[in-house]
Amino acid sequence: MRDVVKNVELKVLPQLQAYDNLIQGVHYDHGHPVEIIETLKQKDKSDTLIFKKYPAVFLFQDFTETMGEPGVDSSAKLHLLIVAATSSEYKAHERYEKNFKPILYPIYLELKEQIFKSGKVMVPSASSLSFNKIDRLFWGRQGLYGNESNVFNDFLDAIEIQNLDLKFYKPVCLNGCATK
Repeated sequence: MRDVVKNVELKVLPQLQAYDNLIQGVHYDHGHPVEIIETLKQKDKSDTLIFKKYPAVFLFQDFTETMGEPGVDSSAKLHLLIVAATSSEYKAHERYEKNFKPILYPIYLELKEQIFKSGKVMVPSASSLSFNKIDRLFWGRQGLYGNESNVFNDFLDAIEIQNLDLKFYKPVCLNGCATK
């Protein structure tokens, strides 16, 4: 996924920087959500890394890999989060105008395209990827009346992708392959 996000960055960074010249990249991290939060806290303590947090794509682990399907190396249902820093003061329409339309949606659309173009997944087109998408206006902990507090230390708007159903091609070996 790191390579996919790097390709997303190559495609959308000029557009993102035209909107906000402080954006330095589309960053990536993976791991347990608590680990990702700790990594972000560590970046807060660095004079240079503090500006290399958002926007970002996070791959949450752990996920189950299903093995043994003929012609498929493995399949998995992934949980991703595309995030951008926001203000706690924004109303819903401001979040869409200031984060979703200019930052999150371009990353989301290009992420689908780059997953397809990676050549590693069995999917006929980017539009045929199967998943659940949730626009998260203020990424927070779910309570009785909605989000009660921030999950992360920063105020974030997010696109959550749940159950991204991917089947990975078996590697093709022309002159023999080393076994795992």
